[in-house]
Amino acid sequence: MHLTICGIDCTECREFGASCQGCNSIEGKVFWSQYLGLDTCPMYHCCKDEKHLAHCGKCNDLPCNIYIETRDPEMDEAAHKAAIIKQVKALKARD
Repeated sequence: MHLTICGIDCTECREFGASCQGCNSIEGKVFWSQYLGLDTCPMYHCCKDEKHLAHCGKCNDLPCNIYIETRDPEMDEAAHKAAIIKQVKALKARD
């Protein structure tokens, strides 16, 4: 498993291996950030640039408002909540 800093398994993403090698290697400049008018993923920016943490699992605020507000538009609310739970579990199991 290749986890992002927020706990997503990169191998489940259609861009992984093609145009992306994971958010750490591209410094959070994920393809979808442009659709939000951002240069980098807000979770990456908070975790790496502001808090200087290895991943979000090291943050006392996990899951924070950024997790709640950064939703894949293709997911309904229930799927989004389930994804957050999955990400948090993956990060907690990481260390």
